[in-house]
Amino acid sequence: MRFGHTSSCFVVNHFMAGYQGSTSSPDTVRQAAATERLKKVADSFRRPQSSSSAVSSETTTTMSRPLLLKGGTVIVHDAQDKAKGIKADLLVRGNKIAEISPNIKAPSEAEVVDCQDKIIAPGFIDTHRHMWNTALRGRHGDNLLQDYIVQGILQSSNYEPDDIFWGQLASCLECMNAGTTTVVDHSHLNYSEEAPKAAIAATAASGLRSVYGYCFNIRVDSWAPFTFNPSFIAPWALDTLEKLSQQAPFGDGRVTLGVAFDGWFLPKELLAPMFEKIKAMGIKHLTTHMTPGRPGMPSNVEVMDSYGVLTPHTVLSHANMLSPKDIDLIGKRNAHISSTPSLELQMAMGTPACFDSDRQALQACCSLGVDCHNVTLPSIPAEMRCALQASRGVENGKFLAAGKVPSKISRTVQEAYALGTIQGARAVGFEDQIGSLAVGKLADIIVFDALSPGMVCGAQYDPVTTIVMHSTPGDIVMTIVDGVVRKRDGKLGAVEVTPEARPYTTRGQLGWVDVVKPLLKSRDKILAKIEKTDLDTAKQIAMKLFGYDESRVVDSL
Repeated sequence: MRFGHTSSCFVVNHFMAGYQGSTSSPDTVRQAAATERLKKVADSFRRPQSSSSAVSSETTTTMSRPLLLKGGTVIVHDAQDKAKGIKADLLVRGNKIAEISPNIKAPSEAEVVDCQDKIIAPGFIDTHRHMWNTALRGRHGDNLLQDYIVQGILQSSNYEPDDIFWGQLASCLECMNAGTTTVVDHSHLNYSEEAPKAAIAATAASGLRSVYGYCFNIRVDSWAPFTFNPSFIAPWALDTLEKLSQQAPFGDGRVTLGVAFDGWFLPKELLAPMFEKIKAMGIKHLTTHMTPGRPGMPSNVEVMDSYGVLTPHTVLSHANMLSPKDIDLIGKRNAHISSTPSLELQMAMGTPACFDSDRQALQACCSLGVDCHNVTLPSIPAEMRCALQASRGVENGKFLAAGKVPSKISRTVQEAYALGTIQGARAVGFEDQIGSLAVGKLADIIVFDALSPGMVCGAQYDPVTTIVMHSTPGDIVMTIVDGVVRKRDGKLGAVEVTPEARPYTTRGQLGWVDVVKPLLKSRDKILAKIEKTDLDTAKQIAMKLFGYDESRVVDSL
């Protein structure tokens, strides 16, 4: 969707009025109400990290001893990113892959897992996701983007830190259940200093690997009447980020601190020094929703480049409407794109960049994300299939419209698989550590049941095709992150309540059922708030602020 000039000026003027640090009474109320809990959370973040992110339970195992995956089909990538299955064993020592070869002799102290009729594969990498919003699931099946802005994105204003913690933790566990071992989390929930700490605490406790995108986000002041805070960057936001940067990484090194930012319309005198401060904190990772800029003005890609933040550690989400100049800049700076096909196709955001035949130069820098797990199935193979089949449909349609039939397929299973594995690793700057199975890489591993009803026969013929075209989260019987088994025999393991998580629960361990109960309670509380709001009026105001040209929003053509 393109921005109308008048509407875009409204966005700029609205936030220019308050960017120097003004704050409204709702911010003050939130801060005052959270003071006591914030002290508890701050104390917990100052404590040393726990020595292990796993617990001793039936399904979650600390890899203090070697783990040998015996007799499986191991998926390996070659130098051209082509993946294939080989018959081999895989040995894990600590948090790394120590050996991949046939007939490995088990070390005397090793745990041996029989992987006959199993596929051993690298964990999936999700390069764009909003992890906090689990409680909103089921509400957005027929949403367009203009609906979702109010019904989804802005609902973080109704979340208290407890809600964030339980939603985030459930989402992290959901990732590992579906074979996703690394996620880039665009965490647009910053309504207080406590909010990102709740999200980080849940992520660290869960066992997931993450680039946590600390977000400078638009904030709702009131739903009745519906108003926004005029200060896009909260007065406490940069100080809180600096404090977190001094404590990062979290979760035994699994959770890297990054920044999520969409306010490229803000003035240079604000943004230039802000990003210099962020660089000085040692923060490299940046993610942003890539939308068209204002007509006659530099694009967001050009603005980012002018501030020196368009780098190999930058992930541009969506990027459906890039200009040739933007594409050239992205290539020169080795920046990356995250396509989220299911959401982009539903919400009229344009053709997913990953397989856009009109912009083939982008494919090498693309990766995949689920985006909103409250809207669609949180599965990277599902996104592979969606991207693949949607692009094939578009290309095949061109032939059919001309009265012809294509002689060959336009996109391949191998290309789709690379998007969710090794290309995802490149997007987050961890190619030498994750994204494929190789000796010396981190042990982020998933195991599929090759005899499941949905995979049998295909898994024996071509395991990569079967993963892309046929697999579901239910086919994954084991998930290992950083050498720790997080899912075993098809069931998620319990997680240890680390010091950062103790302000939110009195339990020492949390199994899935222990997460579900407070999550459902949180859901009921949030939905009760939503039911009291006038979403239609809020939508009209939000559309104007977000730069929609209302003359282009029509019922039919």
